[in-house]
Amino acid sequence: MPLIRISVPEGTATEKKQIIHKRVREVVLKTLAPKQVRYDYVSIAEAFGVIGDGLPVIDVDLRPGREPERKKGLVDGIAEVLNETMGVDAEDIYCIFRETPAADHYTGGEPLPEWVPADK
Repeated sequence: MPLIRISVPEGTATEKKQIIHKRVREVVLKTLAPKQVRYDYVSIAEAFGVIGDGLPVIDVDLRPGREPERKKGLVDGIAEVLNETMGVDAEDIYCIFRETPAADHYTGGEPLPEWVPADK
């Protein structure tokens, strides 16, 4: 799992949001959760603001255990996607990671297991 929420400016075209959604899921598989797709959630929401003044914002909620290199890889990958789809410069992106214990993440009424790397 991570749960990734990306806030983009109001009026962002649906087609752009679809591309961002698809490509960010691919970035997640390459960085945070190789081979694991069941609990990877990406949502794109519109918010009041403009690029470079509060947007885009990326919230990442996940279970503990990812190395800083994986997190940086995710941020760099999302920055590349946002640059290619919306012309956003990396310095205009704000990303925050929130790590909470697996016991605080539920799906299907059950807590998720502790995170372990699928690529090791």
